[in-house]
Amino acid sequence: MFFRKKEECNTIANNNNILIGVIIVLAIIISVMWFFLGKMTSGGTWGTTWNYDDLSIRIIKDARDTSFNVDTVLTEMKALPSIAKAKIEVVDFADKGVKEFLQENNVKTLPAFIFSTNNFDVSADPVQMGQDGKPMAKINWFLQSLPSGEYFLEIGATYDPFVERSERGFRMITKEQLESIKKDAYVKGNADAKITWLEYSDLECPYCAKLHVTDGTPKTVTEKYGDELNVVFNHFPLYFHNNAQTAAEILECLAVQKGSDAFYSLIDSSFTAKDSTKDYLIGEAVKLGADKTKLNKCLEDKTFTKKVTDQMQAGTDMFGVTGTPGNVLINNETLEFEVLSGAYPATAFIEIIDKLK
Repeated sequence: MFFRKKEECNTIANNNNILIGVIIVLAIIISVMWFFLGKMTSGGTWGTTWNYDDLSIRIIKDARDTSFNVDTVLTEMKALPSIAKAKIEVVDFADKGVKEFLQENNVKTLPAFIFSTNNFDVSADPVQMGQDGKPMAKINWFLQSLPSGEYFLEIGATYDPFVERSERGFRMITKEQLESIKKDAYVKGNADAKITWLEYSDLECPYCAKLHVTDGTPKTVTEKYGDELNVVFNHFPLYFHNNAQTAAEILECLAVQKGSDAFYSLIDSSFTAKDSTKDYLIGEAVKLGADKTKLNKCLEDKTFTKKVTDQMQAGTDMFGVTGTPGNVLINNETLEFEVLSGAYPATAFIEIIDKLK
């Protein structure tokens, strides 16, 4: 039989006593914490449950924004238990005091969702998983406080109610602005068409090549509308596209020799070949009948450098274009327009054009 030394047994006993003491202390601390957490309320008093505020939500819309369906949004929102019993009010940008409220609280786009409080019960709301497989925060975590004392739910709204718009909700340009855009540009199609597709682009842009070649969107759209639509290509050479500025100037140098058809033929060739280098474009321009010596002289003299820069600046100033392709669809009769930024499919262009018509 194995016997421990007395000193060893005493040490073990002491260690056990210490361990038991630590466990008891931890148990007491946890019990106290649970007691207080269970009693605490939002008002700093003590009770049996958490006190939540009554929730009301104000939805601010603009009747001119045809893309926003209030009924659809309300149905989706009320599916959340935390919002199902909330008092919901829908107001319009044109209603008295709404514009001032938005300005005072620096809310610049609509629709806007204004919550009376962020202290409402979300415990019954379903847990949604993010792309990383982790649970996402619930709706009250996304609320931003406003100077008014209310809370704003950021949903990525893009409709700007403060710019000039038509009764149909489209932004407007002046006749003079439209004429200045078309003055030095090359129009493809019927010059008197009701709709103009103004494309801000550069030949090095991969998304522009996708729009033109992979998706074939311009071909689909122009074939659908025929003489009702014309196309205007304006330059927007992005600074990180090393070939873009020179490519734009080659297009202009070619067009001054061979006209609009050659201008658009070279655009198509460049996007198809995915080649915007100077050598390639000069070679293709010569195939289209341009004089190589004159082309190089035109580039050396920077004949069209300012024109390219001016077109890019106009795209930003008039339409807020910041990247390529920047597509602006314009009703030449009503002067209404809509911007579609990116390589969207033909269906997106058709939807907007049909509304503009």
